[in-house]
Amino acid sequence: MWAELSEPARFLGLQPLLVEVREVAAAPGARAFEAVERVRVLALPLRSRLHVELRPDPQARRVGFATRAPLGIRIDGAFALETLAEGRTAVRESVAVRCAAPLRRFVVGQAMRAQQALLANLKRRLEA
Repeated sequence: MWAELSEPARFLGLQPLLVEVREVAAAPGARAFEAVERVRVLALPLRSRLHVELRPDPQARRVGFATRAPLGIRIDGAFALETLAEGRTAVRESVAVRCAAPLRRFVVGQAMRAQQALLANLKRRLEA
């Protein structure tokens, strides 16, 4: 599970809006990638370029992320892994979205759907 959340290339297929991922240079202790996502705005498919930084912390069993998108959209959060009974692991996700007020409803809705799909896709991958 750790590799799925801390390796940039593995986000293709996990995060449903992403159609392209390319790892780029990052600060020490971080992994970064440029990505292209496809979103629908008023039924029109639009491509948006993103910069994403992942900060894996194996000791804390946490992967922080910071996404920068056009129009000043910022999405920050973390995946925290929690060991449960019987060798199972829970993934707890926290997300904070910052953007201009007129965009908020659209951005938050897209982010919620994308993150729910990411967690469902992660579960499918791990159970396969």
